[in-house]
Amino acid sequence: MLINNPFMKLPQLYKTIGEYRRYNNCRFCFSSNLVPVLNLGNVPLAGGFLKTTKNIAFEKLYPLEISFCKNCYLLQSINVINADTLFKDYFYHSSAIKTLTEHFIDLSREIKSLSNSRIPFIVEIGCNDGILLKQLINVGIRALGIDPASNIVFPLIKKGLPIINDYFSKTLAEEICNKNGPADVIVSSNTLAHIENMHDIARGIKILLSQNGILIFEVHYLGNILQEMQYDMIYHEHQYYYSLLTLQKFFAKYEMEIFDVKPLSIHAGSMRYYVQNKNFGTNSISSNVTNLHKRERLLKYDLVETYTTYREKIAKTKNDLLKLLKNLKARNKTIVGYGASGRGTILMNYCGLDNKYLDYIIDDAPAKQGAYTPGTHLKIVSSDILNTKHRPDYVLLLAWSFLEEIKKRQKVYLKNFGKFIVPLPKIKVIS
Repeated sequence: MLINNPFMKLPQLYKTIGEYRRYNNCRFCFSSNLVPVLNLGNVPLAGGFLKTTKNIAFEKLYPLEISFCKNCYLLQSINVINADTLFKDYFYHSSAIKTLTEHFIDLSREIKSLSNSRIPFIVEIGCNDGILLKQLINVGIRALGIDPASNIVFPLIKKGLPIINDYFSKTLAEEICNKNGPADVIVSSNTLAHIENMHDIARGIKILLSQNGILIFEVHYLGNILQEMQYDMIYHEHQYYYSLLTLQKFFAKYEMEIFDVKPLSIHAGSMRYYVQNKNFGTNSISSNVTNLHKRERLLKYDLVETYTTYREKIAKTKNDLLKLLKNLKARNKTIVGYGASGRGTILMNYCGLDNKYLDYIIDDAPAKQGAYTPGTHLKIVSSDILNTKHRPDYVLLLAWSFLEEIKKRQKVYLKNFGKFIVPLPKIKVIS
Protein backbone atom coordinates (compact mmCIF):
# COMPACT_ATOMS: atom_id res chain seq x y z
CA MET A 1 0.00 0.00 0.00
CA LEU A 2 1.31 3.47 -0.91
CA ILE A 3 0.36 6.84 0.50
CA ASN A 4 1.25 10.40 -0.38
CA ASN A 5 3.79 12.00 1.95
CA PRO A 6 3.25 15.78 2.05
CA PHE A 7 6.55 16.38 3.87
CA MET A 8 8.84 14.73 1.29
CA LYS A 9 11.30 17.22 -0.19
CA LEU A 10 13.17 14.77 -2.40
CA PRO A 11 12.06 13.35 -5.79
CA GLN A 12 10.27 10.32 -4.30
CA LEU A 13 6.58 11.19 -3.91
CA TYR A 14 5.27 8.15 -2.06
CA LYS A 15 6.09 6.17 1.03
CA THR A 16 5.51 2.47 1.53
CA ILE A 17 3.43 1.12 4.40
CA GLY A 18 5.54 -1.48 6.23
CA GLU A 19 4.41 -4.85 7.50
CA TYR A 20 2.52 -4.97 10.79
CA ARG A 21 0.00 -7.05 12.72
CA ARG A 22 -3.33 -5.63 13.77
CA TYR A 23 -5.09 -6.79 16.94
CA ASN A 24 -8.85 -6.66 17.30
CA ASN A 25 -8.82 -8.03 20.85
CA CYS A 26 -7.11 -6.84 24.02
CA ARG A 27 -3.68 -8.41 24.37
CA PHE A 28 -3.91 -8.64 28.16
CA CYS A 29 -7.39 -9.99 28.86
CA PHE A 30 -8.31 -11.07 25.27
CA SER A 31 -11.59 -9.18 25.47
CA SER A 32 -13.16 -7.89 22.26
CA ASN A 33 -14.33 -4.86 24.21
CA LEU A 34 -11.79 -2.52 22.58
CA VAL A 35 -12.64 1.09 21.77
CA PRO A 36 -10.50 3.20 19.36
CA VAL A 37 -9.47 6.44 21.08
CA LEU A 38 -6.54 7.92 19.14
CA ASN A 39 -5.21 7.70 15.58
CA LEU A 40 -1.89 9.43 14.87
CA GLY A 41 -1.94 8.34 11.23
CA ASN A 42 0.83 6.67 9.25
CA VAL A 43 4.15 7.60 10.83
CA PRO A 44 7.76 6.36 10.66
CA LEU A 45 9.36 4.27 13.37
CA ALA A 46 10.28 6.49 16.31
CA GLY A 47 13.83 5.18 16.27
CA GLY A 48 14.09 4.84 12.50
CA PHE A 49 16.84 7.40 12.00
CA LEU A 50 18.29 7.42 8.51
CA LYS A 51 22.06 7.12 8.20
CA THR A 52 22.22 8.76 4.76
CA THR A 53 19.84 10.47 2.34
CA LYS A 54 19.95 7.30 0.23
CA ASN A 55 18.01 5.52 2.98
CA ILE A 56 15.07 7.90 2.58
CA ALA A 57 13.91 6.02 -0.53
CA PHE A 58 13.50 2.86 1.55
CA GLU A 59 11.79 4.41 4.56
CA LYS A 60 8.47 2.89 5.60
CA LEU A 61 5.52 4.26 7.50
CA TYR A 62 3.22 2.35 9.84
CA PRO A 63 -0.26 3.09 11.19
CA LEU A 64 -0.34 4.18 14.82
CA GLU A 65 -3.74 3.60 16.41
CA ILE A 66 -4.46 3.41 20.13
CA SER A 67 -7.42 1.62 21.70
CA PHE A 68 -8.78 1.30 25.23
CA CYS A 69 -9.99 -1.98 26.74
CA LYS A 70 -13.18 -1.46 28.71
CA ASN A 71 -12.59 -4.77 30.49
CA CYS A 72 -9.06 -4.45 31.94
CA TYR A 73 -8.49 -0.71 31.23
CA LEU A 74 -5.37 -1.26 29.15
CA LEU A 75 -4.47 1.53 26.74
CA GLN A 76 -2.65 -0.20 23.89
CA SER A 77 -1.45 0.02 20.33
CA ILE A 78 -3.43 -2.23 18.03
CA ASN A 79 -0.72 -2.10 15.33
CA VAL A 80 2.32 -4.23 16.16
CA ILE A 81 5.58 -4.26 14.20
CA ASN A 82 8.04 -7.14 14.14
CA ALA A 83 10.42 -6.88 17.10
CA ASP A 84 13.54 -7.26 14.95
CA THR A 85 12.49 -4.23 12.91
CA LEU A 86 12.25 -2.19 16.11
CA PHE A 87 15.15 -3.40 18.20
CA LYS A 88 17.87 -5.28 16.34
CA ASP A 89 19.60 -2.09 15.13
CA TYR A 90 18.88 0.39 17.91
CA PHE A 91 19.84 4.07 18.11
CA TYR A 92 19.04 4.74 21.78
CA HIS A 93 22.02 4.91 24.15
CA SER A 94 21.11 5.55 27.79
CA SER A 95 24.66 6.50 28.76
CA ALA A 96 24.49 9.60 26.54
CA ILE A 97 22.14 11.22 29.05
CA LYS A 98 23.68 12.39 32.32
CA THR A 99 20.35 12.35 34.14
CA LEU A 100 19.90 8.66 33.30
CA THR A 101 23.41 7.79 34.48
CA GLU A 102 22.68 9.30 37.89
CA HIS A 103 19.30 7.59 37.95
CA PHE A 104 20.79 4.14 37.40
CA ILE A 105 23.49 4.67 40.02
CA ASP A 106 20.73 5.25 42.57
CA LEU A 107 18.75 2.26 41.28
CA SER A 108 21.75 -0.07 41.61
CA ARG A 109 22.15 0.90 45.27
CA GLU A 110 18.47 0.30 45.94
CA ILE A 111 18.57 -3.12 44.29
CA LYS A 112 21.48 -4.17 46.47
CA SER A 113 19.69 -3.03 49.61
CA LEU A 114 16.50 -4.89 48.69
CA SER A 115 18.12 -8.25 47.99
CA ASN A 116 17.92 -10.93 50.67
CA SER A 117 21.06 -12.68 49.41
CA ARG A 118 24.63 -11.86 50.47
CA ILE A 119 25.79 -12.02 46.85
CA PRO A 120 22.55 -11.55 44.93
CA PHE A 121 21.92 -12.67 41.36
CA ILE A 122 20.24 -9.93 39.36
CA VAL A 123 18.84 -10.25 35.84
CA GLU A 124 18.15 -7.13 33.81
CA ILE A 125 15.66 -7.34 30.96
CA GLY A 126 16.68 -4.78 28.32
CA CYS A 127 20.15 -3.72 29.47
CA ASN A 128 20.81 -1.37 26.52
CA ASP A 129 24.40 -0.09 26.65
CA GLY A 130 25.06 -1.58 30.09
CA ILE A 131 24.47 1.62 32.04
CA LEU A 132 22.78 -0.19 34.97
CA LEU A 133 24.60 -3.49 34.53
CA LYS A 134 27.97 -1.82 35.07
CA GLN A 135 26.72 -0.13 38.23
CA LEU A 136 25.40 -3.41 39.63
CA ILE A 137 28.73 -5.11 39.02
CA ASN A 138 30.56 -2.14 40.57
CA VAL A 139 28.67 -2.59 43.86
CA GLY A 140 29.48 -6.30 44.02
CA ILE A 141 26.38 -7.82 42.50
CA ARG A 142 26.35 -10.90 40.26
CA ALA A 143 24.40 -9.62 37.29
CA LEU A 144 23.28 -10.72 33.84
CA GLY A 145 21.87 -8.49 31.12
CA ILE A 146 19.56 -9.41 28.26
CA ASP A 147 19.05 -7.25 25.18
CA PRO A 148 18.25 -7.92 21.49
CA ALA A 149 20.03 -4.84 20.08
CA SER A 150 23.06 -6.50 18.47
CA ASN A 151 24.71 -3.24 17.39
CA ILE A 152 24.76 -2.03 21.00
CA VAL A 153 25.59 -5.16 22.99
CA PHE A 154 28.16 -6.93 20.77
CA PRO A 155 30.93 -4.43 21.67
CA LEU A 156 30.00 -4.80 25.36
CA ILE A 157 30.09 -8.60 25.20
CA LYS A 158 33.56 -8.41 23.63
CA LYS A 159 34.67 -6.33 26.60
CA GLY A 160 33.46 -9.04 28.96
CA LEU A 161 30.13 -7.72 30.18
CA PRO A 162 27.74 -10.61 31.00
CA ILE A 163 25.03 -10.03 28.39
CA ILE A 164 22.82 -12.38 26.38
CA ASN A 165 21.99 -10.93 22.97
CA ASP A 166 18.40 -12.12 22.73
CA TYR A 167 14.81 -11.37 23.69
CA PHE A 168 13.67 -12.35 27.15
CA SER A 169 11.15 -15.20 27.03
CA LYS A 170 9.88 -18.20 28.97
CA THR A 171 12.34 -20.42 27.10
CA LEU A 172 15.31 -18.17 27.84
CA ALA A 173 14.24 -17.87 31.49
CA GLU A 174 14.40 -21.65 31.81
CA GLU A 175 17.89 -21.74 30.32
CA ILE A 176 19.16 -18.99 32.62
CA CYS A 177 17.63 -20.58 35.70
CA ASN A 178 19.10 -24.00 34.89
CA LYS A 179 22.57 -22.49 34.45
CA ASN A 180 22.64 -19.79 37.15
CA GLY A 181 19.86 -20.61 39.58
CA PRO A 182 16.89 -18.33 40.35
CA ALA A 183 17.21 -14.56 40.33
CA ASP A 184 16.88 -12.61 43.56
CA VAL A 185 15.79 -9.55 41.63
CA ILE A 186 14.65 -9.10 38.04
CA VAL A 187 14.86 -5.49 36.93
CA SER A 188 13.71 -3.74 33.79
CA SER A 189 13.74 -0.08 32.82
CA ASN A 190 11.45 1.07 30.02
CA THR A 191 11.15 -2.27 28.28
CA LEU A 192 8.06 -4.01 29.69
CA ALA A 193 5.79 -1.70 27.72
CA HIS A 194 7.64 -2.61 24.50
CA ILE A 195 6.85 -6.32 24.25
CA GLU A 196 4.11 -7.83 22.11
CA ASN A 197 3.47 -10.97 24.18
CA MET A 198 3.57 -9.94 27.82
CA HIS A 199 2.05 -13.26 28.87
CA ASP A 200 5.22 -15.04 27.73
CA ILE A 201 7.26 -12.49 29.71
CA ALA A 202 5.19 -13.06 32.85
CA ARG A 203 5.64 -16.83 32.56
CA GLY A 204 9.38 -16.33 32.16
CA ILE A 205 9.54 -14.09 35.22
CA LYS A 206 7.63 -16.66 37.28
CA ILE A 207 10.16 -19.34 36.30
CA LEU A 208 13.29 -17.27 36.84
CA LEU A 209 12.37 -15.29 39.97
CA SER A 210 13.07 -16.92 43.31
CA GLN A 211 10.03 -17.53 45.50
CA ASN A 212 10.70 -14.51 47.70
CA GLY A 213 12.36 -12.52 44.91
CA ILE A 214 11.29 -9.13 43.62
CA LEU A 215 10.52 -7.83 40.16
CA ILE A 216 11.34 -4.12 39.84
CA PHE A 217 10.38 -2.39 36.64
CA GLU A 218 10.01 1.15 35.43
CA VAL A 219 7.79 2.37 32.62
CA HIS A 220 6.37 5.69 31.52
CA TYR A 221 3.26 6.31 33.61
CA LEU A 222 -0.16 6.65 32.04
CA GLY A 223 -1.06 9.42 34.49
CA ASN A 224 1.72 11.69 33.22
CA ILE A 225 0.84 10.96 29.61
CA LEU A 226 -2.74 12.02 30.25
CA GLN A 227 -2.25 14.91 32.67
CA GLU A 228 0.69 16.51 30.84
CA MET A 229 -0.39 16.01 27.22
CA GLN A 230 2.55 13.69 26.55
CA TYR A 231 1.36 12.32 23.23
CA ASP A 232 5.02 12.24 22.16
CA MET A 233 5.37 9.10 24.30
CA ILE A 234 2.93 7.28 22.04
CA TYR A 235 4.79 5.35 19.35
CA HIS A 236 5.08 1.83 17.95
CA GLU A 237 7.87 0.83 20.29
CA HIS A 238 5.65 1.69 23.26
CA GLN A 239 2.90 -0.84 22.85
CA TYR A 240 1.21 -0.30 26.23
CA TYR A 241 0.48 2.68 28.48
CA TYR A 242 0.12 1.31 31.98
CA SER A 243 -2.06 2.30 34.88
CA LEU A 244 -1.81 0.56 38.24
CA LEU A 245 -5.38 -0.65 37.72
CA THR A 246 -4.40 -2.57 34.60
CA LEU A 247 -1.18 -4.02 36.04
CA GLN A 248 -2.91 -5.27 39.17
CA LYS A 249 -5.35 -7.23 37.03
CA PHE A 250 -2.55 -8.59 34.83
CA PHE A 251 -0.20 -9.80 37.57
CA ALA A 252 -3.08 -11.38 39.48
CA LYS A 253 -3.37 -13.86 36.60
CA TYR A 254 0.10 -15.12 37.56
CA GLU A 255 -0.36 -15.15 41.35
CA MET A 256 1.76 -12.03 41.68
CA GLU A 257 1.02 -8.68 43.30
CA ILE A 258 2.31 -5.12 43.21
CA PHE A 259 3.35 -4.28 46.77
CA ASP A 260 4.83 -0.83 46.21
CA VAL A 261 5.07 1.96 43.64
CA LYS A 262 7.39 4.93 43.33
CA PRO A 263 6.79 7.93 41.04
CA LEU A 264 9.89 9.02 39.12
CA SER A 265 10.67 12.29 37.40
CA ILE A 266 12.76 10.54 34.73
CA HIS A 267 11.40 10.69 31.16
CA ALA A 268 8.96 13.41 32.26
CA GLY A 269 7.14 11.02 34.56
CA SER A 270 7.61 7.30 35.06
CA MET A 271 6.48 4.82 37.67
CA ARG A 272 8.57 2.16 39.35
CA TYR A 273 6.60 -0.95 40.29
CA TYR A 274 7.66 -3.53 42.87
CA VAL A 275 6.15 -6.98 42.37
CA GLN A 276 6.35 -10.21 44.37
CA ASN A 277 4.90 -13.70 44.32
CA LYS A 278 1.57 -13.47 46.11
CA ASN A 279 1.96 -16.56 48.30
CA PHE A 280 5.67 -16.22 49.12
CA GLY A 281 6.46 -12.50 49.15
CA THR A 282 7.37 -10.98 52.50
CA ASN A 283 6.37 -7.39 51.78
CA SER A 284 3.02 -5.97 52.82
CA ILE A 285 1.03 -3.83 50.37
CA SER A 286 2.12 -0.23 50.93
CA SER A 287 -0.15 2.78 51.27
CA ASN A 288 1.45 4.05 48.04
CA VAL A 289 -0.37 1.30 46.17
CA THR A 290 -3.75 1.77 47.82
CA ASN A 291 -3.58 5.55 47.41
CA LEU A 292 -2.62 5.34 43.73
CA HIS A 293 -5.40 2.84 43.10
CA LYS A 294 -7.93 5.25 44.59
CA ARG A 295 -6.49 8.18 42.65
CA GLU A 296 -6.75 6.37 39.31
CA ARG A 297 -10.37 5.53 40.01
CA LEU A 298 -11.04 9.15 40.94
CA LEU A 299 -9.40 10.39 37.72
CA LYS A 300 -11.43 7.84 35.74
CA TYR A 301 -8.56 5.96 34.12
CA ASP A 302 -11.02 3.08 33.86
CA LEU A 303 -13.45 4.99 31.61
CA VAL A 304 -13.18 5.46 27.85
CA GLU A 305 -14.41 9.07 28.05
CA THR A 306 -11.11 10.06 29.66
CA TYR A 307 -9.22 9.04 26.53
CA THR A 308 -11.51 10.63 23.98
CA THR A 309 -11.19 13.92 25.88
CA TYR A 310 -7.41 13.49 25.79
CA ARG A 311 -7.52 13.22 22.00
CA GLU A 312 -9.18 16.62 21.78
CA LYS A 313 -6.66 18.23 24.16
CA ILE A 314 -3.56 17.10 22.27
CA ALA A 315 -5.02 18.41 19.02
CA LYS A 316 -5.09 21.84 20.67
CA THR A 317 -1.43 21.62 21.75
CA LYS A 318 -0.50 20.90 18.15
CA ASN A 319 -2.40 23.91 16.85
CA ASP A 320 -0.88 26.19 19.51
CA LEU A 321 2.67 25.10 18.66
CA LEU A 322 2.18 25.58 14.92
CA LYS A 323 0.74 29.03 15.50
CA LEU A 324 3.86 30.07 17.43
CA LEU A 325 6.30 28.62 14.89
CA LYS A 326 4.50 30.20 11.95
CA ASN A 327 4.61 33.55 13.70
CA LEU A 328 8.37 33.25 14.30
CA LYS A 329 9.07 32.20 10.70
CA ALA A 330 7.04 35.17 9.45
CA ARG A 331 9.50 37.32 11.42
CA ASN A 332 12.43 35.56 9.72
CA LYS A 333 13.60 33.84 12.88
CA THR A 334 15.78 30.73 12.61
CA ILE A 335 14.49 27.70 14.51
CA VAL A 336 16.06 24.28 15.10
CA GLY A 337 15.07 21.24 17.15
CA TYR A 338 16.95 19.76 20.10
CA GLY A 339 16.72 16.03 20.81
CA ALA A 340 16.72 13.37 18.09
CA SER A 341 14.65 10.94 20.13
CA GLY A 342 11.64 8.74 19.64
CA ARG A 343 9.54 11.37 21.33
CA GLY A 344 10.91 13.98 18.95
CA THR A 345 10.02 11.79 15.98
CA ILE A 346 6.37 11.59 17.02
CA LEU A 347 6.05 15.27 17.88
CA MET A 348 7.66 16.33 14.58
CA ASN A 349 5.56 14.02 12.43
CA TYR A 350 2.27 14.64 14.22
CA CYS A 351 2.78 18.40 13.93
CA GLY A 352 4.35 18.28 10.44
CA LEU A 353 7.61 19.92 11.54
CA ASP A 354 9.74 19.53 8.44
CA ASN A 355 12.16 22.10 6.97
CA LYS A 356 9.38 24.65 6.59
CA TYR A 357 9.77 25.18 10.32
CA LEU A 358 13.09 23.68 11.46
CA ASP A 359 16.51 24.00 9.81
CA TYR A 360 18.11 20.98 11.47
CA ILE A 361 18.10 18.91 14.67
CA ILE A 362 20.66 18.96 17.47
CA ASP A 363 21.57 15.90 19.51
CA ASP A 364 24.36 15.22 22.00
CA ALA A 365 24.71 11.53 21.12
CA PRO A 366 27.59 11.08 18.61
CA ALA A 367 25.90 7.94 17.23
CA LYS A 368 23.05 10.06 15.85
CA GLN A 369 25.02 13.00 14.50
CA GLY A 370 25.17 13.02 10.72
CA ALA A 371 21.99 10.96 10.43
CA TYR A 372 18.52 12.20 9.43
CA THR A 373 15.25 12.28 11.36
CA PRO A 374 12.51 9.76 10.50
CA GLY A 375 9.75 11.11 8.28
CA THR A 376 10.87 14.73 8.32
CA HIS A 377 14.45 14.07 7.10
CA LEU A 378 16.25 16.86 8.94
CA LYS A 379 19.98 16.48 9.48
CA ILE A 380 21.20 15.81 13.01
CA VAL A 381 24.20 17.82 14.17
CA SER A 382 26.23 18.40 17.33
CA SER A 383 25.12 20.97 19.88
CA ASP A 384 28.49 22.69 19.39
CA ILE A 385 26.78 24.84 16.75
CA LEU A 386 24.89 26.66 19.51
CA ASN A 387 28.12 28.32 20.59
CA THR A 388 29.09 29.65 17.16
CA LYS A 389 28.07 32.69 15.12
CA HIS A 390 25.65 30.39 13.23
CA ARG A 391 23.57 29.72 16.32
CA PRO A 392 19.78 29.83 15.73
CA ASP A 393 17.40 32.35 17.25
CA TYR A 394 15.17 29.66 18.77
CA VAL A 395 15.60 26.03 19.78
CA LEU A 396 12.50 23.85 19.99
CA LEU A 397 13.14 21.36 22.79
CA LEU A 398 11.95 18.04 21.41
CA ALA A 399 13.76 16.58 24.44
CA TRP A 400 11.74 18.90 26.67
CA SER A 401 11.66 16.40 29.54
CA PHE A 402 15.41 17.06 30.02
CA LEU A 403 14.93 20.84 30.15
CA GLU A 404 16.98 21.46 33.29
CA GLU A 405 19.90 19.35 32.07
CA ILE A 406 19.89 21.09 28.67
CA LYS A 407 19.72 24.54 30.28
CA LYS A 408 22.85 23.77 32.30
CA ARG A 409 24.63 22.31 29.30
CA GLN A 410 23.71 25.20 27.02
CA LYS A 411 23.94 28.14 29.42
CA VAL A 412 26.31 29.95 27.03
CA TYR A 413 23.67 29.82 24.27
CA LEU A 414 21.05 31.29 26.59
CA LYS A 415 23.52 33.94 27.77
CA ASN A 416 24.02 34.92 24.11
CA PHE A 417 20.28 35.72 23.80
CA GLY A 418 19.25 32.29 22.52
CA LYS A 419 15.76 31.08 23.34
CA PHE A 420 14.24 27.67 24.08
CA ILE A 421 10.71 26.70 23.10
CA VAL A 422 9.16 24.11 25.42
CA PRO A 423 6.30 22.39 23.53
CA LEU A 424 4.68 20.39 26.35
CA PRO A 425 2.71 20.21 28.54
CA LYS A 426 2.11 23.91 27.85
CA ILE A 427 4.03 25.97 25.33
CA LYS A 428 6.47 28.45 26.81
CA VAL A 429 9.56 30.32 25.66
CA ILE A 430 12.65 30.41 27.90
CA SER A 431 15.48 32.91 27.50
